[in-house]
Amino acid sequence: MWHIKVPASTANLGSGFDSLGMALSIYLECWFTLDDSLAIEVRGEGRGMIPETSDNLVWRTADTLYRHVTGSPMPTGRLKVVSQIPLARGLGSSAAAIVAGLLLANTVLEKRLTVDELMEWALKLEGHPDNVAAALYGGFVFAWNDGRRVHVHHYRSPELKVLLIIPSFHVSTEAARQVLPTQVSLEDALFNSQRLALWIHAVSQRDWSLLRYAGEDRLHQPYREALVPGMRPIIEGALAAGAEFAALSGSGPTMIALVSPDRLEGVRRRVFEIAEAVFPEGFTVHETAPSPWGAQSVLDSWRWRSASNIPWHTRLLQTSTQV
Repeated sequence: MWHIKVPASTANLGSGFDSLGMALSIYLECWFTLDDSLAIEVRGEGRGMIPETSDNLVWRTADTLYRHVTGSPMPTGRLKVVSQIPLARGLGSSAAAIVAGLLLANTVLEKRLTVDELMEWALKLEGHPDNVAAALYGGFVFAWNDGRRVHVHHYRSPELKVLLIIPSFHVSTEAARQVLPTQVSLEDALFNSQRLALWIHAVSQRDWSLLRYAGEDRLHQPYREALVPGMRPIIEGALAAGAEFAALSGSGPTMIALVSPDRLEGVRRRVFEIAEAVFPEGFTVHETAPSPWGAQSVLDSWRWRSASNIPWHTRLLQTSTQV
């Protein structure tokens, strides 16, 4: 039996629209055993909504990669998928499923792909590098495209606790993209570029005092506020209560706050009070932490190096629209 474990992820992180991502210590896990027929069982988040057929995203991704490499369909078996990652909440549930499928195929292949090759495939299937890079490598990632290649810089995560404020409603990535303008002012572009530079400086120098400014944004959060009523009070309340950083997670509706351990309880109480007022339909406040580990295949001990052991490294990945 193969056991695959992939972390959730948060992307954008305020100013880093489609560039920054960070792995979180909540997981999607899969167990797979070869068998004569395909049987898929889904537990946890998404149960009753995620297909238990060959259309399941984990299985579909595994089959796509296996067919490409071998020319044959993915060998059938019993696949159990258990996820802690809420769907359509801005926490990388689709990215985690895609990465899990790639690892599943890779564990069955006789000649395995490298992590760089898996990242290239993840980018083809997901379309955006921030969530998949964080899920695959773990830690904090910065991705950029020079027109020919995607570069992924990998850093240690902040040594801070994470609070996730998760409303009960969904926001689709498509809807969140549609509200964005096709053009922005020079002033707003400059505003974000300055704050993105602060993020990289803060992470590379381990200076968390800059994060509240690094998270400021004018490119996506102001436009998505209409989809997440209550976003601004939560973010402002978390910062006022002592959080180092607060922003919309991905395309939302989840909001994320990074908090030092000694301030955690005070920030938690404050965001809970605000969430009760602005999310009458329901919400969850979840405590977790950044994950230094990316995706793992446990059975054969194929796992990536911990981000806490290296300051950063660079990957160069060829981009393509062909699958």
